[in-house]
Amino acid sequence: MTALPTHGLLLVLLASACAGGGADDESSTGLPGSTDATSTGAAPTTGTSTGTTDTNSGGSSSSSGAPELPPPECGALSVCGQLCVDLAVDPGNCGQCGVSCVIPHASPACSGNACAIASCEPGWTDCDGDPQNGCELQGPGDACVPMCKPGQPEACNLLDDNCDGQCDEGGVPGCRQPVHRASSPTLGHFYTLDANEAMSGDFTPEFLNYFHMHVAAAPGLVPLYRCLKGDGRRFYTTSDTCEGAGPVEGILGYLGTQAVCGAVPLYRLYGKGDHFYTTSDAERDNAVAMYGYLFESQVGFVWPAP
Repeated sequence: MTALPTHGLLLVLLASACAGGGADDESSTGLPGSTDATSTGAAPTTGTSTGTTDTNSGGSSSSSGAPELPPPECGALSVCGQLCVDLAVDPGNCGQCGVSCVIPHASPACSGNACAIASCEPGWTDCDGDPQNGCELQGPGDACVPMCKPGQPEACNLLDDNCDGQCDEGGVPGCRQPVHRASSPTLGHFYTLDANEAMSGDFTPEFLNYFHMHVAAAPGLVPLYRCLKGDGRRFYTTSDTCEGAGPVEGILGYLGTQAVCGAVPLYRLYGKGDHFYTTSDAERDNAVAMYGYLFESQVGFVWPAP
């Protein structure tokens, strides 16, 4: 073999170094300028790194490495993350996703997209129905102080619900009913809910819609019983035994125990077998002075209007 000149050998070595070495360049050549990756501890520049995520290997992934799930099919319900919820009634997502109802001293509810009180914790009571303060009274419900709210509809409850200084006003449907007053030369004075009954037999109507009474029982009201005496006359009392004078025919209505909501006193008088009831002080005094009636009691309170 013919030896290359020294300058020819140097050119071959330089060309090999610039090309990155040959196929068998894994071991050190021992030549000046060569690099041995194994001996220096440097990491190789090619290959697969353990624990890394290949984003091009198929499918998206979360930062934790788990693939993201598509949103569920919820139909008429709303999608909140991976849940199907009814925003109108879900206390954990009330009105919109992530709005969780927290009610003081109460179990929360959601009604019509708004937080509400489901139930109070033992020993607590909700007096005002406001979920903002929850069950605000520590004690029984009968300790609640009634509260009004401007614009709140009036209810048939002897309370000023809308803060206008009146109560049960405006003819609340089903609240009060009229009582008619009639008289008969044989059966005396008669009070009835039926206008036709007030004009039956020898009864003559004296006042239609004479006063009004509540239709149903409520706190602050007591029943007024219509009683039939042995002589065919009627009288009216808060006694469910008709004071022993005869059987109960029914309840005329419910009258107040106090002068609330514009109520006026109902007076009871008695004379010559006839029980007479009036809301007029002047008529009461005249019946005593002119017709010999005995004033017996103030029965309770009734209302001039519905």
